[in-house]
Amino acid sequence: MRVPFYLKLAAILTSIVLSTVILIYAKEFLLPIVISALLAFMLYPIVRKLKSFKIPAILAIIMALLMILLVFLIVVVFITSQVSGLVSELSDINQKLALKIEDLHVYLVNTFQISNSTFDSWLASAKGKLLEQSGSVLSGTFSATTNLMGYLALIPVYVFCFLLYFKSFKDFAFTLIKGERHREISGILIGVQKLTVDYLKGLFSVIIIVGILNSIGLWILGINNALFFGFFASLLTIIPYIGIFIGSLLPIAYALLTKDSMLPAFGVVLVFSLVQLLESNFITPKVVGSKVSINPFAAIVALLVGAQIWGAAGMILSIPVTAILKLVFDSLESTKAIGYFLGSELTDEHDHPAQTLKKEETE
Repeated sequence: MRVPFYLKLAAILTSIVLSTVILIYAKEFLLPIVISALLAFMLYPIVRKLKSFKIPAILAIIMALLMILLVFLIVVVFITSQVSGLVSELSDINQKLALKIEDLHVYLVNTFQISNSTFDSWLASAKGKLLEQSGSVLSGTFSATTNLMGYLALIPVYVFCFLLYFKSFKDFAFTLIKGERHREISGILIGVQKLTVDYLKGLFSVIIIVGILNSIGLWILGINNALFFGFFASLLTIIPYIGIFIGSLLPIAYALLTKDSMLPAFGVVLVFSLVQLLESNFITPKVVGSKVSINPFAAIVALLVGAQIWGAAGMILSIPVTAILKLVFDSLESTKAIGYFLGSELTDEHDHPAQTLKKEETE
C-alpha cells in the first residue's frame, strides 16, 4: 500500500520539529557528544596506525589524545603571549581614547553647536550603558567559560570511549539493521570518517594560510601585534562566511585608537576584505574543495539554524554536520533527493536533477 504524500510530508515535518526541540533542550548533553564524535572520527586513523605497531589500544588512544592536547596547549600559549603584549599597551590606549573623545567633543561643539553640558550628559549616559553591557558580558563570559571547562573535561572522556568501543558501537548498530544493509552502513561510516578527517585537515590549512595573509597585511600597515590579530581573525574562519568579518572588528578598533589618522583603519578594512575575497573564492574551494560539497544556500541556512539552536558552537558545527547529513542522504535511496538539494549539484546548470540522482545507475 502506497503512503499518501501528505502523510509523508506530515511525518517529515513532525520529525524536524521533534528533532529541533530535542537539540535545543538537550544542548548541554548533546553538544560535547557531537564534538567528541567528530574528534573521534579524526583520531581513529591515528589510533589504528599506532595499533598496527602492536601498541595496546588504550595506550594508542592516550597517545592520540595527548597529540590533540599538545596542539591545544600550543594555541593557548601563543594567545597568552600575544595578549600580554596588548595588556602592556592598555595605559597608552586609554590616553589616546581620552584624546579621541576630546577631539570628538570639539568637533561636535564647533560643527553642531552642542553645549558642553549636553555632551557631558551624552558621555555619562554612554559610560553607564557601557558599564551595564560590560557587566552582562562579563557574567555571560564567566558562564560560558564555566560551561566550556565542563565541556573540556567531558570531551576527552567521550573521545576515549568512542575510540575504545568503536567496534562495539558498530556491531550494536549492525544488530539493529537488516543483514543486507550492513555493507551500505559500513560505507557510510567509512565516508563519514574520511569526510571528517579531510574537512578538519582542510580547515586547519585554511586557518594557517588566512592567518599568514592577515598578519602580512597588518604588518605592512604598521599595526602592532599583527600576528595576534591576523591569527585571531583566521581562527574565526571556523564560523563560515561571517567569522573573518567578526575577527576584523578588533584590529579595526585597535587601529582607530592607536593611530593618528583614519587611514590605517581603512587599510585594515581593505586587507581583511581582500583576504575574505580570497578565502571565500579561492583558498577554501581549493583547499577544502569537494570534501564539503554543500551549496551556499544550504550552508547559510545551516549556519542560521545552528546559531539559533546551539549558538556559536552551532555555527561552528553547522557545516561539518550538514556535510555528514548530505553524505548519509546521498547513500540512502529514499533520501537522495534531499542530498541533491543540499549539495553543490543544485548550482550546476549543466546537470539535470534526474541525472544527478541516478548517477550511479547510469555509470
